[in-house]
Amino acid sequence: MARKIDFSTYSLNDLYLSARAIDRDKYPERAKEIDRLIAEKEESNPDAHMKKISFSTYHNNAIYNMIMFVFFVLIPAIFTSVFLFNGSMSLIFAPIFTIVYGFTFFKFCRLDVPDAVYDDGDALLFINNNKQRRVELKEIVKVRHEMWFRHLIRLEVRAEGASESECLFMPDTNSKLFSVNPIVCELNKRANAARRAKQSECKRQR
Repeated sequence: MARKIDFSTYSLNDLYLSARAIDRDKYPERAKEIDRLIAEKEESNPDAHMKKISFSTYHNNAIYNMIMFVFFVLIPAIFTSVFLFNGSMSLIFAPIFTIVYGFTFFKFCRLDVPDAVYDDGDALLFINNNKQRRVELKEIVKVRHEMWFRHLIRLEVRAEGASESECLFMPDTNSKLFSVNPIVCELNKRANAARRAKQSECKRQR
């Protein structure tokens, strides 16, 4: 007699694994229970089934903002206060130089990447500063590595009736030097398939 398993205690990922591993012919009732629990969990939390494909940059952005604060607020404030108390004209050039140098340097180093990117099947969900942007796969023209920083992936997006735009993100898995990240190949393949399906649908509607 098969041992009874309480699948209600399983996480959504565990349920997905169980649904793929179970012998549905041998245990049809268990398979139905797993499918029911998956549907309930996905309905209660629609974002739970999405797969995260990016490296989290939230803490990196926080560190960047802290450094920017030091360069553009703290250091100029110190030099300005010294100038006000001592009256030395040479000190007034220090905060100006700091601001110009800091702005140039950090603008070059700033990585405009989202906090997280999720794969939602037919679209990618970009989350940055609690704001969401949904990019349909059929709108993606090309996926490639960033030339100057291969750990970044660049998406060329062209939505219907809109100009072409670009999205950057840092994948959760890094590829070897001079090799193509598997995510690049996969997204290009899926995007091409989505565009072909869209074109076929448009032809049928004509």
